Amino acid sequence: MSVQRKPKQHKNAIQSDKAEQFIANAGTTEKAPKAVKAKKVPVALRFNAELLEAIDNMATRRGMSRNAIISYWCSKGVESE
Repeated sequence: MSVQRKPKQHKNAIQSDKAEQFIANAGTTEKAPKAVKAKKVPVALRFNAELLEAIDNMATRRGMSRNAIISYWCSKGVESE
């Protein structure tokens, strides 16, 4: 008689406690709110070299990326309009 290996458990094996919870919640219409991420759109901007260097220096001092500081300034400008 040969020795047989233990059968592999399927990764999709049903867990009875999770199945029971799913069935118990089947009648409820309440769903958890999903977080909605705003899609960002890439934009090309042109700056003269001196201004871009000043932006980079300020971003570095504040611990921000160039993109983050420009986005921040734009949002503040739109809010104050």
